Amino acid sequence: YFMREKNKADNPSSKSFMDYVRSINPVYYYLLFSLFAVVLLVHMFTGQWINTPNTYNSFALQAKSWLEGRLDLGENYSYLEIAEYNGKYFISFPPFVSYVLLPFAIIFGERTPDNLIAVICYLVAAVYAVKLFRKIRGTYNNAFMFAFLLLGASNVIFCSVNGWVWFIAQNFAFTLSLMSIYYATCGKLGLSLSFLACAVGCRPFQIVYIPLLLVIYFCGTNTKNFSFVKFVKEKWTCAIAPFLIGLSYMILNYMRFDNVFEFGHNYLPEFVEAENGQFSFRYALQNLPSLFRLPAKADNGALVFPSFNGVAVWLVSPIVITFVIYFVYSIVKRKKLEEELTPSFKKRNSIVRILLPCLMILHIFFIISHKTMGGWHWGNRYINDVLPFMFYGLLLFLPKKESLYKFNIPLCVYGACINVLGAVITYNNWSF
Repeated sequence: YFMREKNKADNPSSKSFMDYVRSINPVYYYLLFSLFAVVLLVHMFTGQWINTPNTYNSFALQAKSWLEGRLDLGENYSYLEIAEYNGKYFISFPPFVSYVLLPFAIIFGERTPDNLIAVICYLVAAVYAVKLFRKIRGTYNNAFMFAFLLLGASNVIFCSVNGWVWFIAQNFAFTLSLMSIYYATCGKLGLSLSFLACAVGCRPFQIVYIPLLLVIYFCGTNTKNFSFVKFVKEKWTCAIAPFLIGLSYMILNYMRFDNVFEFGHNYLPEFVEAENGQFSFRYALQNLPSLFRLPAKADNGALVFPSFNGVAVWLVSPIVITFVIYFVYSIVKRKKLEEELTPSFKKRNSIVRILLPCLMILHIFFIISHKTMGGWHWGNRYINDVLPFMFYGLLLFLPKKESLYKFNIPLCVYGACINVLGAVITYNNWSF
């Protein structure tokens, strides 16, 4: 004991593990435990526990096949979305999740702990949501509320409680997108672009946000007299890892489907037989109303939410309401909000105020150009892909008056309740 105390006195910079734990801001613990409680509620009423085997384990099957030395699955699985090409059967989703599952497949085969991995990924997103809040706002005050609004009171819940193939990819893309934004704000361009490249391997349309990450990086480093040639000379190494990640996707696509841009979805029966294929401008006009669709009213007066292709986005992700309010407020009160900002950050806000909505609209246009809007699910899950970048904009344009934050408290309560109930009802296939 005395030797330990002497060592502490001689080396005050050394910290024990418990000292490190105590040094972590409590907001991380509060948020992680709160989100785990939300997940636990869904698990309690659906039976989808962390250790429950994943029935829809496409990514694990793919990882297992790779370890066995083949790119195809060797057989068809009628209950999964399987692409058939040249008489062989392939997983029809971008491959990054299978990359992550490879070491687990070595140990567990096709019975990888997907539900556990999905929940861990969800909680990692919570950590980065708080870190991003702290980085942009310079404080932990109100970090819990806004991070919970993003993760515990939005449609993200539905896609984060299990490892089903359709949902775990979105879960991964969400977390990786948040990480890419955070590292861009830290001036770590290589890490930022690498994590976005990983997100693209889950949800390809995340690629549209590269311009935003570059703007965040350049404005955050106070770059003056920008020279493209100088930038390339100094930062070309930042592109190596993202390039290699993207190259791996293209090689894999070519080896399976003879096309570097083909992940396999075009070879699903529903798209092969579709007159307009997987993507079409015609679908955009058909799907646009699903972003605003309200639930129907039953004979007993109850509201009946659709189980297919989405419902009004703001009903299941009230962070959209908050973002719109603060975005408009930031335009009206622009001069007042930017009084204390450095010229570089004022420039950043001005650019992001135009660029971010444009990129989100472009992203949503690509989403609604798909033949379906997510099929069977609760809420409007495709729009979850936009939320990490909306969260960044929200943090950027928060008003100075904390009294203007309070309306988010009922939104958090409402969002958590409707998404937990919706997830439980949908996963149990209850109907009223």
